[in-house]
Amino acid sequence: MKMKKWGRLVLLAALSFILAGCGGEDSQTIRIGSVHPLTGSMAYEGQAIVNAQQIAVDRVNSEGGINGKPLELVESDSLGTSSGAANAALKLTNSGVAALTGTYTSSSAQVVSRTAEKAGIPLVVTVASSDNLLSNGYRYTFRIQPSVSVFSRNFLEYFDYFKTDGMETVALIYENSNYGTGIAEYIAEHIEEIGLEVVGMISYPATAATLSAEVTRLEAMNPDLLVPIGYYADQTLLMKEILERDIHFGRIVGCANGAFSDVKFLETYGTQVDGIYDINYRYNPNSEETQYMLEAYREAYGEEIPVHAVYGYQSIMVLADAMERCDDPEDPGQLRDALAQTELHSHVLPQGVIRFDETGENINSAGVLVEIRDGRHVVVYPEEYADDRNE
Repeated sequence: MKMKKWGRLVLLAALSFILAGCGGEDSQTIRIGSVHPLTGSMAYEGQAIVNAQQIAVDRVNSEGGINGKPLELVESDSLGTSSGAANAALKLTNSGVAALTGTYTSSSAQVVSRTAEKAGIPLVVTVASSDNLLSNGYRYTFRIQPSVSVFSRNFLEYFDYFKTDGMETVALIYENSNYGTGIAEYIAEHIEEIGLEVVGMISYPATAATLSAEVTRLEAMNPDLLVPIGYYADQTLLMKEILERDIHFGRIVGCANGAFSDVKFLETYGTQVDGIYDINYRYNPNSEETQYMLEAYREAYGEEIPVHAVYGYQSIMVLADAMERCDDPEDPGQLRDALAQTELHSHVLPQGVIRFDETGENINSAGVLVEIRDGRHVVVYPEEYADDRNE
C-alpha cells in the first residue's frame, strides 16, 4: 500500500520550494524516524501506520513546519521482528533523527525503547500494548495508545453492552506474544467479576498458517462467549475457519483484535460478520481533526484509514506539539521534557486530554466498543464517542 505518486510529488515539490529559499543550517529538515514492519506478514498494518504518519507530516508542513522548518519522515523496516527493529532503530539514531516512533508489536517496541534510552532520543510509541513496555524506568519512551491492562479493563467495564441472556461460559483464543497472552490472562483472571466461567484458553503463534485444529477445539467447547485476540492475518484465518464450517457461538467479542475493527476485514466478509463486537482503537467522530485525517487519508491512498493507523497520525501530532514548545526542537533533552509536559486537548482520539504520567503512559487512553452492523463498524460505547448513525 503506497502513497499515490502525485501525493509524493506534491510533498517533494513543497519541500524543494522551502529549501530553495534557505541556506546553511536553515536548509535542514527535522527528521523523525519511523520503525514499523514494511515487509512480511504484518506489512499491511505497518505500511498503514506509516501512511497515516505521512498525512500528519504533510499537514504540519503545510502550516509552516516547526518554526519554519519542515518535518521529514524517515522510514525503516523492522521486518516484523525484534532483531529487525533493533537494527532499524540503530540505523535511524545513527542518522541523526530527532525522535523515533514505532513499532506495531510489543516485542519490537521493547528493543527500540532500549535503543532510544541509550541514545537519549525520544520514542513515541504508535502501536504496542504490553504492560511491561513502560516498566523499565526509561525516561525517553512515551505511549499514546491503551495498554494491555486498559483494553482488558475496558472489556470488563463494557460487558453490560454486549452480554446476552444466559451467557455463562467464555473461551479465549489468542496469539502467544506479550500482547495476546497479556490480555487473555488479565481477562481470565478477572472474569468472575462479571459472572462468567472460563471453559478454555487456546494460544497459537501469530505466524500460524492455519487455525483449523484450534477451531475444532473451540467448537467442542461451545462457549457462550468467544474472545479472540490477535493480529490481522491470524484473526482472518480464525474467522475463515468459523465461517466455512458454519460454526455459531453465542457471541464473539474481540479485545484489541487486529482484524475485527479493520476496514479491510469488512471488505472481505461484509455482513457475514454482523453481530461481532470488538473493544479496540478508534477515532473520535466528533473531532474536526478527525475529519481532516479521514479525508486526507482517503484522498492520498484511495481507501479508509485502518483504525490502528490513527495512532500513527497522532504520534506525529504529539511530537509536533512538543517541538513547538522547544527552543530547539532537535535537542533530544528539550524534546523529551516537552513531551513529558504534554497537555494536548485537540486530537483525534476517543479520550480526554493527552497527558503522560511519570512512566510515559497516556493517562486518559481508552478503547471503545465497536459493533459490526450491516457490514460496517458502529461505535456503541462510550456514548460520547458513538457514531451519529448509531440510534
